[in-house]
Amino acid sequence: MRHRALPDGTTQPRGIPSADQVVWDLVPARSLFDLVYGKALVSSSRSPGGVPVFGTNGQCGWHNKPLFKGPGIVIGRKGQGPLGVEWVDRDYWVIDTGYSLVPKSDDIDLKFAYFLIKYIGLNHLKDGTSNPTLSREVFGAQALPLPPIEQQRAIAATLGALDDKIELNRRMNATLEAMARALFRDWFVDFGPTRAKMAQSAAGAKNQNEPAAPYLSPDLWSLFPDRLDDAGKPEGWEFEAVIDQADWINGAAYKNMHFSDSPDALPVIKIAELKNGVTEKTAWTATDLGSRYLINDGELLFSWSGNPDTSIDTFLWSGGKAWLNQHIFAVRETEKRSKPFLHAMLKFLKPEFAELAHNKQTTGLGHVTKADMQRMLICIAPETAHQAFDKLVAPIFDRAFLLQTESRTLTQTRDLLLPRLMSGELRVAEAERAVETVL
Repeated sequence: MRHRALPDGTTQPRGIPSADQVVWDLVPARSLFDLVYGKALVSSSRSPGGVPVFGTNGQCGWHNKPLFKGPGIVIGRKGQGPLGVEWVDRDYWVIDTGYSLVPKSDDIDLKFAYFLIKYIGLNHLKDGTSNPTLSREVFGAQALPLPPIEQQRAIAATLGALDDKIELNRRMNATLEAMARALFRDWFVDFGPTRAKMAQSAAGAKNQNEPAAPYLSPDLWSLFPDRLDDAGKPEGWEFEAVIDQADWINGAAYKNMHFSDSPDALPVIKIAELKNGVTEKTAWTATDLGSRYLINDGELLFSWSGNPDTSIDTFLWSGGKAWLNQHIFAVRETEKRSKPFLHAMLKFLKPEFAELAHNKQTTGLGHVTKADMQRMLICIAPETAHQAFDKLVAPIFDRAFLLQTESRTLTQTRDLLLPRLMSGELRVAEAERAVETVL
């Protein structure tokens, strides 16, 4: 094997093999890119428009005029949180906590650069304590692999096909979730069928020849009362506490003493894993603190503590067998309610949960307790209506979970191929064959 040193004044990028193992030329990042400062734009100075505004962690708003022409790449510059690496397919604005990454020549494919920078990451390059910052000098000292432009484009196209499918699945899942929420709201919050029946009766009384038509099939239409009671709910229905609809198992308090890399260790699932899956930062343990903390694919999880805007949410786990950490409830079915119903209910209640957490927020964190869910009420119908709801929502739920699982496989494939493509160990033709098996 040849011996090759890094270029003078450069450092080894994270995740890229040693210089001896990289087929492509290694070039200092400072020779490839300019990091152009963004410009301050406080919320009160923004005008309504379709131009995305980006900061250190990603998009943070909208404006009516751009600072940079798209497409482009935005990378975070400073802050305690993770530094974003964002692809922007339109004109955009970057505030003063971020950079716009600008290639210095036409020999660099912008989408290739996006995949490369996103893969090697930025957080480990920050310096400082109170407000750690990514400097141009530190970023520019990285020795980056630079394939010929044709290879760059081919690598970007291969990885982009996987990213496009992941994004399509994400949008489809958002639509499916919205459908389930809308159905839950119509039946159990707005009481749409009952109100429609009341309107039909009123219309029929005025004009018996043209009563309002039902908007549900006859078998479903017959499940709903034709009047509201004095409490404003369908006659014969009852209010029950959210907490009574499932078993809520809070995760275990795993500590450093429990973590290990033993062969039988499983990942410990915290809020970060709910958002990003199991990564190199995930802790593992072989310590069994109770079988109730063991989760597997399909588990319904509710994170009840953290940033009210980004962490209080409901998730379906698809990362395999794992141990559940504290601050997350495993929401388990009883004979009362199905998992599709519980998922639709929790997703619908997300804004209310976030508001509760905001009201108790300290040092950026808020929480939702079992006592809160004891006070929160939902309307419960007779069993026949719940069975009908489940029959409608279960296929939506199953399809959403299937798409999520597929996206996990696509992500794993992309992350496996990316470092091998970037180093030249794997050529595009081989990668394309691997991609064909998962698309």
